[in-house]
Amino acid sequence: MKRIILFMLALVFGQAYAKVTLPKFFSSHMVLQREAPITIYGWADKGKTVSIEFAGKTLQAKADNKGEWSITFPAMQAGGPYTVNITEDNKIIFNDVYIGDVWFCSGQSNMGWKLENAVNGEQELANASHEKIKLLQVSRTMAGIPQNDIEKGSWATSSPQSAEGFSAVAYFFGRELYNKYQVPIGLINSSWGGTNIEAWLSADVMGKHPEAAKTIAKMKGIDFSNVMKDYKKDFDAWNKKADNDDVGLKQQWYNKDYDTKSWKNIELPVYWKKAKVEPNDGIIWVTREFTLTERDLTEDELTLSIGRVDNEDITYINGNKVAESTNKDLERVYNVAKENFTPGKNIITIRVKNSGDVGGFRSDASALYLQTPSRKISLAGTWRYEAGTKDIEPVPVRQHPTIYPTSLYNGMVAPFFGIKIKGIIWYQGEANSKNAAEYASLFKAMITDWRNHWGQDYPFIFAQLPNYDNQNGRWITLRESQSKALELKNTGMVTLIDVGEDDNIHPINKQEPGRRFAVVAQNVAYGDKLPASAPVYTSYKQDANAIFVTFNEAGFELKGNTNALSGFTIAGSDKKFYPANASLQSDGKTIKVWSDKVQKPAAVRYLWADAPGKVMLYNKDGLATPPFRTDNW
Repeated sequence: MKRIILFMLALVFGQAYAKVTLPKFFSSHMVLQREAPITIYGWADKGKTVSIEFAGKTLQAKADNKGEWSITFPAMQAGGPYTVNITEDNKIIFNDVYIGDVWFCSGQSNMGWKLENAVNGEQELANASHEKIKLLQVSRTMAGIPQNDIEKGSWATSSPQSAEGFSAVAYFFGRELYNKYQVPIGLINSSWGGTNIEAWLSADVMGKHPEAAKTIAKMKGIDFSNVMKDYKKDFDAWNKKADNDDVGLKQQWYNKDYDTKSWKNIELPVYWKKAKVEPNDGIIWVTREFTLTERDLTEDELTLSIGRVDNEDITYINGNKVAESTNKDLERVYNVAKENFTPGKNIITIRVKNSGDVGGFRSDASALYLQTPSRKISLAGTWRYEAGTKDIEPVPVRQHPTIYPTSLYNGMVAPFFGIKIKGIIWYQGEANSKNAAEYASLFKAMITDWRNHWGQDYPFIFAQLPNYDNQNGRWITLRESQSKALELKNTGMVTLIDVGEDDNIHPINKQEPGRRFAVVAQNVAYGDKLPASAPVYTSYKQDANAIFVTFNEAGFELKGNTNALSGFTIAGSDKKFYPANASLQSDGKTIKVWSDKVQKPAAVRYLWADAPGKVMLYNKDGLATPPFRTDNW
């Protein structure tokens, strides 16, 4: 009867605990942080005694007036597996519990990028069985106030099943650490694609910004679970209506004999906005002809590549549907049976559906081609297009953390402040390119705030954004803002200026970023003597018609001619920068920079572009020297 009464009171007045419960991230297969006090906590009926048996010790605690309890065990060395028995009126048993290093892995889409979608992803996933690497995938959760538990998620031993969908960067990072130190590694993936830093900041920080403060105040009364359900319902309805209203499907525009002479010309690949395609959202059909010979059709399949498309494509050859995809972030490379082609004229038609993104073809021209047994036929160039949904309604406003500052801090970071960790890795910033200068203060504030709430200055290692072209200089500023976080103690920066893809915001090489995170962690978090960076710029001196740039140490490993270093530009007092000559001097840590076009140089910049091209300055561990400038113009 008492239990029933307590349950009814819970419904009326809030939470009550008929049984002992714990946060969802306490579970079997978990990793607890070594060499630090181990605190296990949860909830029970007020005054109830909770008993935990763990590693040969049994400790007890009483639930307080709020129903909260916690039990702290002494620090332990790496080891396991252990069993944890938790008893009140009920009993909870956690098996396969290890003591090791726990890393909190956070950020936006490049941190969340799935293992199976990385370079050689299918093979990497097949080889992902590691008994002592444990994975915790945190469900995407927005909240109006800080939460004490995650919405969904529990630990799992790394395997091809559990690693599917897990962060590639985090996985490769953890694998490197395990191979190096042979201690259990726990990886918490708490990331969400497309999110700005404001969503990951607390109300203590964002509340100081007047506009954000207004939103934060409203968020306290929002049920985000219902918000997301309503948005999904509206979004699904929009998608269904778009398909139903598509004139192209009704009139079979994909048919080989359909007359498309009245369609407008368009040069592909291109974003819809840049090409002024209207409407940007909805369904656009594109088509073109190409010619094949008998030699092109001597094998069973041809390879068709159309690059990355926003968001969905259905691709037809001569009226036959040959492929389709809904994953905008992956290159579409299709194997098409030769029966779909014919010697002579062929027609390719693609139905492109955009539902709120930029729309169009995102790759460069080299990604549009047809590979036959005898040659590669470029499909870049002039196509024709027509809108299948000319009068479509606007896409429902996306309910996303970018419009709710603090939402991810509340739902996906705050729940973990009660546990000990080894450190944090962070890959984010793409979504803040529009306020790139402001990012410097926001980022440092976030690191400081997280550490304050954790109660410890944990190592914080972050990725500096890689090369990505045509960003109007915004990524240059963003990288510089990120680097200012190195002013905080116990931080490390992973330079990625050489491992991106100039035309792809989501480079699929995630092995190298993961490896570099691990190399930097060995210095920042593990105290090894391994450098946390390649040599970095410290000072400069103008001498005659050259500038001599000095770095903090020698130890360059140069990829190319030591007397013709690339990536440098130089300017005089007129602030006009020109490509420069550069050569490494005999001391191993000074580089001479000069140009015949600048007689009295005043400033030097290195890799100061969104996508600066060839990178030559590295150290022996394969870390790249980060971009820098000597001026503050």
